[in-house]
Amino acid sequence: IDDRRGEGSALGNLGLAYDSLGQYERAIDFHQQYLTIAREIGDRHSEGVAIANLGASEIQLERYSDALGNSQSALEIFRESGDRAGEAEVLKHLAELHQKLGEREQAISYCEQALAIATELGIPLKTECETLLSELEQSE
Repeated sequence: IDDRRGEGSALGNLGLAYDSLGQYERAIDFHQQYLTIAREIGDRHSEGVAIANLGASEIQLERYSDALGNSQSALEIFRESGDRAGEAEVLKHLAELHQKLGEREQAISYCEQALAIATELGIPLKTECETLLSELEQSE
């Protein structure tokens, strides 16, 4: 299991690398491979991470329906497992998604939830959430 977990983690990291290069199709391929391994070994946390990263890549490709489904699934997994940092990250993704859909109030709601958790945890995501919230509030 540890070998498979390591392999999955490496695939997930490759996905994140391709995300940072803007190569979202390739990123999605690696995130899906990571997800497959996480499910095979029954690693719910890694499954949540893979699904969250899939959703984030799908937002970039404007596959909003897929992104919404994946983000909501990841949110459920993180809430079940008590992963507050993962929960905050996905809430921020949901805020970005609703911003792109023009659903400002929903975006603000998700962003405020993400910001509250990030602030409570003292994680760097707090700054990203503050920036996004500021954008959303100015876009009336």
